[in-house]
Amino acid sequence: MGYIIGDDRGQMILFPETLDEYVSESNPVRVIDAFVNKLDLIDVGFKNAIPAREGRPSYDPRYLLKLYIYGYFNKIRSSRKLMAECRRNVEVMWLLCKLIPDFRTIADFRKDNSKALKKVFRAFVKVCMELNLYTRELVAIDGSKFRAVNSKDNNLTISKLEDKLKRIEKNVNQYLEELDKYDKNEDDIKDFTKEELQEKLEQLELRKETYNEYLKEMNEKNETQKSFVDPESRLMRTHSGGFDVCYNVQTAVDAGNHMIVDFDVTNNCNDIGLLYKGAKRAKDALGAEILEVVTDNGYESKEDMLECLKAGIIPNVALKNGVTECEITLAYKESEITSEMLNSTKPEDIQKCLETGIIPTAYANKNIEIEVVEVVKNCPSEKCFTLNENGESVTCPRGKILNKSAYLENKSATRFVSKSACSNCDDKCTTAKFKQVDLREGQKTLYLKWVALRPTMGTDPMSST
Repeated sequence: MGYIIGDDRGQMILFPETLDEYVSESNPVRVIDAFVNKLDLIDVGFKNAIPAREGRPSYDPRYLLKLYIYGYFNKIRSSRKLMAECRRNVEVMWLLCKLIPDFRTIADFRKDNSKALKKVFRAFVKVCMELNLYTRELVAIDGSKFRAVNSKDNNLTISKLEDKLKRIEKNVNQYLEELDKYDKNEDDIKDFTKEELQEKLEQLELRKETYNEYLKEMNEKNETQKSFVDPESRLMRTHSGGFDVCYNVQTAVDAGNHMIVDFDVTNNCNDIGLLYKGAKRAKDALGAEILEVVTDNGYESKEDMLECLKAGIIPNVALKNGVTECEITLAYKESEITSEMLNSTKPEDIQKCLETGIIPTAYANKNIEIEVVEVVKNCPSEKCFTLNENGESVTCPRGKILNKSAYLENKSATRFVSKSACSNCDDKCTTAKFKQVDLREGQKTLYLKWVALRPTMGTDPMSST
């Protein structure tokens, strides 16, 4: 019995097959084609969205966008490989109508339309929302370290620069000693001539001047690192335990179909302080009134969790050391809460409810306890911690002085502490070993009352998504 025999390559066909017949109706490339054709490229901001009146005609950006999205779905990043697909891949031939753009054209398209490509993702999220592919109730946020083109040798930190300057100073002193010996007795110096030593000193001084300029630039920009190839990349700890020059990409994924809702490329070396920003972008992208968010313990920040709760976002953050409950405090404010405000999902109404010690209806049955706490008993004044005239210290209700210890840039607040005063105090106003008073700019007192929010959180909420 013989083999299955194909058609002869020279066979003439009376009714030629069309390219459209090679792409089935359920092929994903038809979705790419329909999505891109629906986009308003002028509104999104693509270059050459309007054909030029003069000069050589350019490629329609729709074709190049289709090719880019096809490469994204099929893990083809190289512009040369995408060009090769245009010659041999029937699906790409169908998408681009047999056009074969040069690899430089493909690379320039990605480079020149980076902002527009991000807007395409936002538009895709809206399409998915119209198709009800997002549950819009729960998202998981996590960060991934993406290695940059920048090598570790082309990255400088403040500690690296200081070490280099110390070594240069040491080498300069050694060469100066050698020059002194040379002046006293030329016969004892056999390794270098006087001119060579002078040249090495000049090179070291030039490097020292360069490194000092780097340090000055970093201090002026309030940065701790400098990368020479990818300027925005930073040296970060990776999951393998080592260090590499990377970007920290934050991704929010919907729990329903595990589809990406939002992403952001940052150069934060860790995830602390990124919870609220990522959750707020995901909430806005989904158009959700109330959104639950789960993260690992790398996002544990009470300031971030409080901002989330004020904005209609319920954070479920894995706490460290097996703790399942944390206490978040905010200043108490007396106000009248109506039933309309209690049932509202507006961030301003939710914030007012929380500040008066009332759980809004949107947060009911979400494992959140709330309590109005009196800081000091029998205090004659409603305000307990008062900023002194010199602005360098704070007086507590018991008359103790707390001195300025630090300025918190993330909170725009000054911290006042006195460990000795708190250790000898009989009327404790905190469960911690000592009180930390944080006064924001323009704030002169810390209220006697505060609202204690106590969300109950699992040790590993990410395992449920």
